Amino acid sequence: MRWVDRGPEPSGVAGYARQFTQGWINHFQTGTGGRPNDSYWREFRSLLGSRTGEICWYCERRCYASAEVGEQRPTVDHFRPLNRFPELAYEWSNWIFSCQRCNDGNKKDSWPDVGYVNPCAPEVMERPERYFDYDMLTGELIPKDGLAGSDRRRALLTIDDLSLNGLDVRFYRLDWARGFVADLLALPVPDRQPLVDMLMREPAEYAGVTGMVVQQMRREGYV
Repeated sequence: MRWVDRGPEPSGVAGYARQFTQGWINHFQTGTGGRPNDSYWREFRSLLGSRTGEICWYCERRCYASAEVGEQRPTVDHFRPLNRFPELAYEWSNWIFSCQRCNDGNKKDSWPDVGYVNPCAPEVMERPERYFDYDMLTGELIPKDGLAGSDRRRALLTIDDLSLNGLDVRFYRLDWARGFVADLLALPVPDRQPLVDMLMREPAEYAGVTGMVVQQMRREGYV
């Protein structure tokens, strides 16, 4: 996971919010009326996905619209879930571009008392880069050294509840990281930083992991 700039709210969101938010509030907070059947946030799925080249903002795997790929289908996740925060149903800042695996399969309607790490956190000190590091031997995301208390718990719950160290995700992430390190070390030292810059600039799977690996290699003098 790495920080994503969601961009400015597009036209149309505010209109949907005015028309449909109260229905979600009524259903979840007062128990009046059936569950609303509107889901116009889906109209903005492609716009959200374009920010990262259709890559899930949680697990960093590419999403595909084809029905055959199942859990890698693109969705719009409510970061703060509808059942707890219905007033945010049509809040642009609460929408996350997510694969079906992370959204419907793992996170669902969960929301712990400390919350989750927000891939679009506006505050620099709340962005994923502060919370996560990468274990190059196991391919696991791990809490960053120095985190304590609620910050460490938030990192651990994000990893566990979204299954970011699930066997499938970890396998592909580890394969990517090992390939990246091999390609980087095969280059002359002066050519390594341009490769890093290119991969961090362009939408690519596991860009967050790439950044963590680069930080470790930089500390060891390889970049």
